[in-house]
Amino acid sequence: MTNSEQAMAQSQYDPFKIVPRRARGTPTVRTTERSFASTRTRRSRRLAAAAVAASCLLLTSCGSSTKPTASADSAAPAPSSASPSPNATDTAKVKLLTAYQGFWNIQVQAYTTGSLDGLPVNTYALGPAFYDIEQTLQYYNSQNLVMRGRPKLSPEVVAISLAKEPFSATISDCIDTTNFLPYDKSTGKPAKLTDNVFRHPWTFTASFDNVQWRITDAKIDRNKTC
Repeated sequence: MTNSEQAMAQSQYDPFKIVPRRARGTPTVRTTERSFASTRTRRSRRLAAAAVAASCLLLTSCGSSTKPTASADSAAPAPSSASPSPNATDTAKVKLLTAYQGFWNIQVQAYTTGSLDGLPVNTYALGPAFYDIEQTLQYYNSQNLVMRGRPKLSPEVVAISLAKEPFSATISDCIDTTNFLPYDKSTGKPAKLTDNVFRHPWTFTASFDNVQWRITDAKIDRNKTC
């Protein structure tokens, strides 16, 4: 090969000109001609790549979004003892007595103020029990009376049926009205009473409509005391 041919061959092959093609992901051109410079460059790149790979192994992640998975022991929740479910009848009784207390709270507010304005009577009373509250309030207003104090309650659920809807129940109570008495609205004096017995047995019926227990009827036995 003449000197001119050697110069032309060297000008056509330059190992550093293939670097941009490697960066674009194209295959590296292989050649049987090697120079000291090209060999040293490849060796340096291999050493650099090996160093990067080693650092990735030490750090467990090198630009990867994969998260280490938890072991079966750490992922499993700690065992907990299951608490027994409350008895359906006992739960229903608690809700029933809460509604019964609300039923009396509404009456106390109505009879001591002389008005039903703003009171959610139909939340706690339904049917005859609802109308009894209205009629009792009308009677007090017609007599110019208001009530003072609060009655003392001691209710007991004597029957409850959850077999089919609507659920039903019966409450027995001995109501003490010693401290729940009528007063003249104008003079503020106690009204005259025709009965000095302040404790009488009452019987209430209630119904549940999937939302709320409501008192549906109330009856007092004035011939008995308790």
